[in-house]
Amino acid sequence: MTRAELALAASVLKPAAEWVRGQIRRDRANRYSLLRDWTLPAVRCSFWPDGVTGWQSPLFRISRLSPGVVSITVRAYSSTEDENICDGATLSPDRLPGILPAALFHDPWYCRLAKDSAKQYELLADALGVPRKRLRSFGDNLFYAIARAGGCPWLVARLYHAGIRVGYPIVKPFIAAFIAAFLAAGCAGCLVGPDGTFVDPGDYQPPEWEQTAP
Repeated sequence: MTRAELALAASVLKPAAEWVRGQIRRDRANRYSLLRDWTLPAVRCSFWPDGVTGWQSPLFRISRLSPGVVSITVRAYSSTEDENICDGATLSPDRLPGILPAALFHDPWYCRLAKDSAKQYELLADALGVPRKRLRSFGDNLFYAIARAGGCPWLVARLYHAGIRVGYPIVKPFIAAFIAAFLAAGCAGCLVGPDGTFVDPGDYQPPEWEQTAP
């Protein structure tokens, strides 16, 4: 590229990047709190060790129900200015059916409770001796399962799931159209096995939450 072409590209990309950063700041100003402990019953988890009965953290309590099946309780939490545990679906609408409940689980799954601490799913992976990417996929699949159980249309839930798998949250707006073109045939957003899905979606109960800001 010539110097003039580079200058033209920079003049276009810089405002676009500033716009995206501004949208992210506004989006992350959202604060959602979980008012009561919320249990997700009978979730498939093939890699859970038989000898481990459960695991706890300040945000989660997970119990082995049977081989390959666990229950997950998300502990009640308050999102504050200093510790915003859940800001909803970043750069995407929160109020579509099932999406906010999915975020109320998924955001804490990726949460760091201290600046230099590991994320919740990383702590669990290390405790179980399981690769972190497997727990990451598990949590992303459960986002999809919650969204679907909460009434989100299949195509929309697949698009959100593809976004968090491929590049959540920064690149999602730019890849959405690309992903949508491949949803019918399969793509990087497809579920990776049954882990992170409900044994019986009919057992799902939505959480009690409130928006505390803005």
